[in-house]
Amino acid sequence: MDELRQVLRGRLVTPGDPDWDQVRRGWNLSVDQQPAAVVEATGPSDVEFTIAYAGAHGLKVAAEAGGHGATRALDGAIVVRTDALDDVQVDPQARIARLGAGVRWATVQTALDGTGLTGLPGTSGNISVAGFCTSGGFSWFSRPFGSGAGSLRSAELVDGTGVRRWIDDTVDPDLMWALRGGGGNFGVVTSIEVDLHPAPEIVGGRLMFPIEQSEAVLTAYAKATQEAPEQVTLWAYLIHYPQSPALPVDVRGKSFCMVDAITPYAPEALEGVLSTIRAAGTPVADAFTPLTPSGVAEMNAVPAPPQALSLITSTFDELTPELIGTLLEYAGQPSLIFQVQIRHLRVSGEVGHPGVAAADPAAQYMVLAVSIVPVPELQESAVAALRSLKETLAPWRTGEMPPTGLSAWESLQDSISESDLARLREIK
Repeated sequence: MDELRQVLRGRLVTPGDPDWDQVRRGWNLSVDQQPAAVVEATGPSDVEFTIAYAGAHGLKVAAEAGGHGATRALDGAIVVRTDALDDVQVDPQARIARLGAGVRWATVQTALDGTGLTGLPGTSGNISVAGFCTSGGFSWFSRPFGSGAGSLRSAELVDGTGVRRWIDDTVDPDLMWALRGGGGNFGVVTSIEVDLHPAPEIVGGRLMFPIEQSEAVLTAYAKATQEAPEQVTLWAYLIHYPQSPALPVDVRGKSFCMVDAITPYAPEALEGVLSTIRAAGTPVADAFTPLTPSGVAEMNAVPAPPQALSLITSTFDELTPELIGTLLEYAGQPSLIFQVQIRHLRVSGEVGHPGVAAADPAAQYMVLAVSIVPVPELQESAVAALRSLKETLAPWRTGEMPPTGLSAWESLQDSISESDLARLREIK
């Protein structure tokens, strides 16, 4: 690939280079992706050169910023790393941020400290905003403000012919619709504009209960979510911490049922909802505090280092006693399933900007189960356990699932409706 290497400002890494195994891998170490090469782009021109070269030589191209979205579908492709596209411009008056494709949520949220505004970060500040929004993106503030896809205003991308252009709903409404939840199938995004949202008084925190109180706590959680106003987000967890010296002694080797709660405004509404959950058990931790936007990005304390992770997701409309019993059967005690999370989603189906319906589903809840394995030998068993749980949850599934929660072995066909898939194919 010397022809490509000579025109790039950034670095081209190929098999045989000393750090190839480090560079080629995604964040999820359970996926052994094998691209043909990796381009570490320093600017949009590197993306243009790469796509033009790939087109001339019959190669596929895919973009990864921090490596999230790892998949064997990238095998044989040129992977473009966009980490260095890190420009951040915030316009508080217009409530808009213009961001390079490599910018992570933690950086955006830090830039918003003191503005009274927030973006829509999820459980980790390490996720690229562009990847988050084009895949759907569920946030702590999705209930009042919708998904990341719904806040995507416009984008600069290099299309399949190697041409870079800036698009919005006026220039190319079909392509903008596809970018909002259709993933990276339509070009390599180099920059985006996203809506910012009012957050004058953010308050959030966590309740932790002994795992033995899970049934009562989840029953109370179900009631609380039905009573919660739209500005309050409640996520519940069944979680089993390993015996790791890296963990604090008070959680090491222990299991809990937890509820995280947050609001961007009206903290008095948060307190009213929490009283229902507190009464269901005896919390071993009960900590809620005012948060800056930067504090929101790391509220969940999700570890950032790459690790071997598998997950499944599903959607449902009602947290019934039968569903609670099923979740406890699979995750009520330590197993290969490290965590089961229940996210309360939207109040209504309204969205900010039109996009793929699955990116902002009408379902009330999403369940997300995760396995993190310390050794490769356990991976197959962990995936089998997750697949079994997903099959068991099938009777409760409601409608479409967000693309952002797809498993490594799934595709958009497992997420998006046939009508939306047909439209995506036509646009591509």
